[in-house]
Amino acid sequence: MSLFSVFNKNEEAKNKSHIKNLLEVAISDGELDDRELELIISIAAKFDIPRKEVISIKEHHREIQFIPPSSYSAKVKLMEDLVSVLLADKKIEEEEINICKELAVRLKLNTAVVDDLINSVLNTMK
Repeated sequence: MSLFSVFNKNEEAKNKSHIKNLLEVAISDGELDDRELELIISIAAKFDIPRKEVISIKEHHREIQFIPPSSYSAKVKLMEDLVSVLLADKKIEEEEINICKELAVRLKLNTAVVDDLINSVLNTMK
């Protein structure tokens, strides 16, 4: 296996983990809203992950390994995407916030970043 293919497999696994995390926030309240799904599909497209694969990730999310982003900017981007999904259905559920905060801890970020991002997005919507 070439070094390039190892790098590609690693990036693909990181990207799938990113989408898995978004899906877990979206389904944490017991339902996957169409707006949440469409947002996740559009984010996945930036990673060249097609709709069909997003659905597969949703169906098998527990089997996909959590791979934290390596750079600080990628961690913040994941948190921004998580908060965007959290707000997509126009309902802020406590369980969604808790999952975002748990992920912040796993990423070695201060949990206040979740509240700050939520407030920032809500302020721009006013």
